[in-house]
Order: sequence, then C-alpha cells, then structure tokens
Amino acid sequence: MPVADKVIETNESGRLRMRAKELLTSMKKKEASDLYLKVGLPPSFRIHGDVIREEGPAVTGDDMETIVNDILNEYQRKRFDERPDLDLAYALSEGLRYRINLFRQQGQIGMVARLVEDEDLSFEKLHLPDAVRELAELRRGLVLLTGATGSGKSTTLAAMVSYINQKFCRHIMTIEDPIEFVHVDGKSVINQREVGFDTESFADALRHVVRQSPDVILIGEMRDTDTMMTAISAAETGHVVLSTLHTVDVSHTLDRIINYFPDHLKNQVRQELGLSLEGIVCMRLLRRRDREGRIPSTEILRATPSVRKAILEGELWRLKELMQKGAEVGMHTFNQDLLRLYRDGIVEFDEALASASNPDEFKLNAQGMFTGTDSLELFQQR
Repeated sequence: MPVADKVIETNESGRLRMRAKELLTSMKKKEASDLYLKVGLPPSFRIHGDVIREEGPAVTGDDMETIVNDILNEYQRKRFDERPDLDLAYALSEGLRYRINLFRQQGQIGMVARLVEDEDLSFEKLHLPDAVRELAELRRGLVLLTGATGSGKSTTLAAMVSYINQKFCRHIMTIEDPIEFVHVDGKSVINQREVGFDTESFADALRHVVRQSPDVILIGEMRDTDTMMTAISAAETGHVVLSTLHTVDVSHTLDRIINYFPDHLKNQVRQELGLSLEGIVCMRLLRRRDREGRIPSTEILRATPSVRKAILEGELWRLKELMQKGAEVGMHTFNQDLLRLYRDGIVEFDEALASASNPDEFKLNAQGMFTGTDSLELFQQR
C-alpha cells in the first residue's frame, strides 16, 4: 500500500497541527475511500472496506478548528455555527473532490470525508448488471437505488445520469445534498441544484421541479414523506425519477416507504407505488478475492405484472420468489448474486457469506454447486 506524506505541520509556536489539504490528499495515496477525524484519536482511513487508524498524534480540538476553517467559506461557517452538522462538497486544486460531513459529538467537532473519484462511469467499468442500463433507458417511472452508506448508490446514480446524457436528448434536473458528481452537458441538458445553496430543501425543490419541464429528476435521497409523495407523483405523471434510500434489501425498501406514512395513508401509498415503481437496485460492496478493490453485489426488482400485483395486494413476502424466478428480466436476490460472485472466483466464501441476506440458505446453495468427491471445504481453499 502506498505510504502517505506527513499530514501534520509545525506552526510558529512549535505545536504540531493537522491541515485539511494534507489529510485529504493522503486519501488518494492510501487508496482510502473515507477519512474519519475524531478529537482524541489519530486520523483513521477506510481502505478496501476496513477502517485503519494511523499511528501518530491524536487530533486536537485546535486541529479540528484549523481543518474546519481550511474547508469552509464564510457562508458555510455561519451555517455550521447555527446547526449541529453540515454536508458539503469540497474540491482541491489537484482535481480531487470530496463529500464532507461535519458534526458535533460530546462537545467537539468531528468530520467524515469521502473521496469522490473522477472515474469511468460506464456500467461495465463499475461491474453493474444490464438491468441498471435498462432502467436508465426508461421514459417514466420511479427507480430506487438502496443500500448502506458507502455501498455505491451515488456512483451508480451518477453512472445512470452519465449514460442518459450520452445517449438521449433529455432535460435532467438533479437535487442533491451535496453535489458529488458534476456532469457536463452532452446530448442532454443537465441542471444540478444543491440543497442549502440553490434550494432550501429536497421538498421545496420538488414543488417547483415539474414546472421546469424535466424528463429525468434525480433526488439525492428521499428523507421525508413530502419528498417521497412528490417523487411518486412525479413518476406517475410521466417523469423518470431516480433516488436513493438507506435500506438493506428490496422488501425493507418498500416497507420503509409505506411505513413512513400514517396508517390512513398506507394503502394509498401502496397503490401509487404499485403503479409508479419501475425498479429497485439494492447494493452491497464486497472485497475482491484478488484484493484489487471492491465489487458490487446487487438485488434487483423489476416491475413486472406479477410484481405490481404483489405490491398492490400488500403481499411483499412474494417478492423474493418473484426475484428468484425473474432472471429473464434481470431480477435476482442478493443470495443469488453472491453465489455467482463466489462461483466465479471473484470473492471469497467468507466475504460472500458475511453479506448474505440468509446465510444458511447461501451455505446450502453453495454446497449444492459441488458433486462427486468435491467438497465445499476444498473449494473454499482454492
């Protein structure tokens, strides 16, 4: 692993202080996706999925004040002084870009920074299945990208926008907090709005977006019922709506949306989802067996007539079986995709097992791949 330059410098009084630029540029050298700063601990970096703490001096309160002042402009500093946390995008002159969250914990400032790579956003390069491309080609409907923080949702959304921009003459409106990927107009016209700077909130921007004649609306995250209902309505009225949720799989995604609403609205929301939803792509990132970074595993739901019927009738338990049997339209469960990654030698058994939605089912299916004198134990050692 490449070794980073020192991320501290000495001021006139001889005190060691940490600076934002050195810390952030060291992420690229370390092949780190995230940087964590907490007063009282040395800086930590997420490298290929693991959080690694640096050896060296701990971050001090003065360090954090220096780093915050390095990063924030006057307007951002005022906003952070008035609230407990702040999301922002940040760029260095070297062309490196970051998504940064500042927050307060136990009376001190903390920070998490994510490196936003200027990478090839092709579906092939990102190892995304064909179903993602097919969803990007839709002319209407709601498409959701879900998964934990750091699972690849934002990158996949950016890849879908990039694909639409290259292939189709459309008007794309994005509402993001913050803007992570800056798109250059291709065949499409793209307007990108940042919450807190270009608009007050997701819900406020969405109230006006349909008057801006969009073909595609990207909502960085659906965080409240107003945003969810407006997004569903926009999808029903002939727009493509792309958005994200922090949910672990397809069933939990639909449960989360429906249960956001009070009981007297749940059935209405279920009916509107059944009509407007076109697809859900749930994502998890796994360490590659060759240790060359990480690779996505997906669970994909497509809005076939059977899927719509199950949603409309409130029988979400049927979706797993429909996904398992829906390979011809690009559907699969996490366990099916993890089995493929393991079978093809892309990830190790333990890595796939740790990400399985049903570990016992995964073990049973993995064992079923072998016949004769082969054994699962021997294959795990290959």
